[in-house]
Amino acid sequence: MSIKILLAGEGGQGIQTIAKSLSKSAVTAGFECSYIPSFGVEQRGTPSIAFLIIGRKEIRYPRFEKADYVIVLQKRAIKAIKSFVDEKTKIIFDSSTISAKALPETTAGLFGIPATKIAYEKMIPKVFNVLVLGKLTDVFNIDYDLAWSGVVASLGKKFQANKTIEEKNREAFDFGRHFVFEVANFTKPAYVPSTKQITTIGHHKKAEIIPARCKGCGICIAKCPVGALKYSDELGVYATPIPEVDLEKCIACGNCFRFCPDAAIKVEKTD
Repeated sequence: MSIKILLAGEGGQGIQTIAKSLSKSAVTAGFECSYIPSFGVEQRGTPSIAFLIIGRKEIRYPRFEKADYVIVLQKRAIKAIKSFVDEKTKIIFDSSTISAKALPETTAGLFGIPATKIAYEKMIPKVFNVLVLGKLTDVFNIDYDLAWSGVVASLGKKFQANKTIEEKNREAFDFGRHFVFEVANFTKPAYVPSTKQITTIGHHKKAEIIPARCKGCGICIAKCPVGALKYSDELGVYATPIPEVDLEKCIACGNCFRFCPDAAIKVEKTD
């Protein structure tokens, strides 16, 4: 018997990292496994999907019509998973970014894990996908050491460059592995990205920030020569904080616009 798994979220969010790590762990544990990523050339900030099949017998065809498990981590990805859900499908979702009411009604059950909230409040935002991965390796009964070896195989270069990154990811993996799913009282989905452009005008300057593009990397904050940028309470596309501009301090040098990898911020003089 094989297990058909569909993972869905935002491109650049780490969906494919989860899928690759899980598939490597499954193969190391002696399972047959197929993994097919699916995303467009735009990738970042648009739905990213991964098809996984894990089983004991040879997998002759890697696609499927209905999933046994759907893992969905952002609201915008719900549309992409609906056709793969039926009354036998179990849905695992990030309850801190998605309301249970927004998910398909006919399922075998909803299982919440507020991964974004946990990572943001207890750890660092970028480890949320490894936190989810930790729980999935528990759900699919993959041995702990073999499961962690899959993470190392996928992220080993980052770990070699910075041991702190490895420690943070190991912490998230362990936390997720032991997390008990929410099955009735789900976390409030407070970590929902802003969708509208934010425009601020003052001191003869205009600042524009596009949350749908901002991944909260902080490069603009680091590159500002006068310290006019800091993180705000608004959330960007991956439910991470976006910057806000102190226009009184800002000298409109253009560094934030030049260094932003996603063209999410710009400040111009208005006179």
